[in-house]
Amino acid sequence: MDPRRLSPGISPVMGTMLLVGMTVVLSSLVYLLVLAAPQAGIDPSRFQYIHITEIRHPGDPITPPCDDSCILLIHEGNAPLDNDQLSAVILGNNEMVKANITTLNGKKYPATKHFGVKNLGGAGSRGQTWDPGEEIYIDLKDDLLEEGDLVTVRIVDKTTDLVISEDTARA
Repeated sequence: MDPRRLSPGISPVMGTMLLVGMTVVLSSLVYLLVLAAPQAGIDPSRFQYIHITEIRHPGDPITPPCDDSCILLIHEGNAPLDNDQLSAVILGNNEMVKANITTLNGKKYPATKHFGVKNLGGAGSRGQTWDPGEEIYIDLKDDLLEEGDLVTVRIVDKTTDLVISEDTARA
């Protein structure tokens, strides 16, 4: 048989199968790399565990005294945080709550430009640092949160604009 007359039909099929296989493998690798990448806006090297311990509503018998919706946070991380360099973002059902919290330092809080928050207090807000084990409460105005809302609190480092903690709880 003359080699010039062999059927070339198998070469395009094999080439197509190899290209499809390489495309699947490469796209799988890119997908895995995207999943493994750190979340945008979060600083994993400074991440601290701030946990929402409770969300209270008007009429609940409470200490500390909160008039409206009140969020209690506890620092469960392992390093003190500089309150002057922290701000808080509150989401209700994945939408921004109309509250601006520009510092977690209770002494400097009254002088800051804030709205939607009646009071900020607790052991974690009294000094320059928020130490592990200490609580901070945020008393929101005008019932900004309703029972059943999914509430997310993000603690942000103002110097880098990166989230250093985030927790979600049901009101």
